[in-house]
Amino acid sequence: MSMEFFAWPWCEGFFGPDTRKYLYSHLHGALTFIPYGTMVDHFQHIVYEKPEMTPAERHATWKELLGTYMPWMRLDGDIPFYADGEGWQRQMHIYQVPFYYIDYCLAQTVALEFWAMMQEDFDNAWKHYMAYTRLGGTKTFTELLEAAEMVSPFDETCLRTVCERANEWLANYDLEGIA
Repeated sequence: MSMEFFAWPWCEGFFGPDTRKYLYSHLHGALTFIPYGTMVDHFQHIVYEKPEMTPAERHATWKELLGTYMPWMRLDGDIPFYADGEGWQRQMHIYQVPFYYIDYCLAQTVALEFWAMMQEDFDNAWKHYMAYTRLGGTKTFTELLEAAEMVSPFDETCLRTVCERANEWLANYDLEGIA
């Protein structure tokens, strides 16, 4: 996820005239993924702690969590599968790799931290990234972050800081001509 942000300077080679649209969409998607991924993890905690839940109870729980984690989502749509809270069934990780989505959330938060660093000094961000990756497999996640002088996603200031920076960037982004 971090490398996707580090590739931004070369995006025009991939996206051509749609580069600006991609940059905006990529950052926006990274931000909106975190509540979704966190919701998936929360949902799993509930349903795995209560295996006796009926399908209807699971659907109601998913719909309730959607309202909490993603209040911008319409929950009264014309597609019954989603309107009835059944959308969790399309998420195969829930069945195949329980509790894996939180890893995505952690990785996305770190990626956003690198993105924020890149906005100030790309070369410095790359040095931090290399310090983080060179030790891969030899240290725990939090030790890797510490070695790279990064703020842990477990520290609430980390997510708050990167989200504020990203929201500022998105709010000031020139959307003129982006369809």
